[in-house]
Amino acid sequence: MSPIDSILGIQGLAVQAVQRGKDIHVWAKPHQRAACPQCAGAQVRIKATHHRTLKHTRQGNQLMVLHLAVPK
Repeated sequence: MSPIDSILGIQGLAVQAVQRGKDIHVWAKPHQRAACPQCAGAQVRIKATHHRTLKHTRQGNQLMVLHLAVPK
C-alpha cells in the first residue's frame, strides 16, 4: 500500500495523480472492473465512465478533494 493510499483510507482505489495547491486534489479509479450485479460474472461491458467529485477529508489545513472515475 502506497503512502497516498493510506492517507485516503479507501480500499480498492488506484491513485492516478495528486496535485497539491490551495487544496489537495487526488484522481483515482477502481482497481478492478465491476462485476455484474445480477450474476456476479466478470464479463461485463462498460460503455462509459462517470466522473464524481467528493470533498473527502482535511489533511492538516488543506481540503482533500477526491476525483473518481466510476462506471455508469
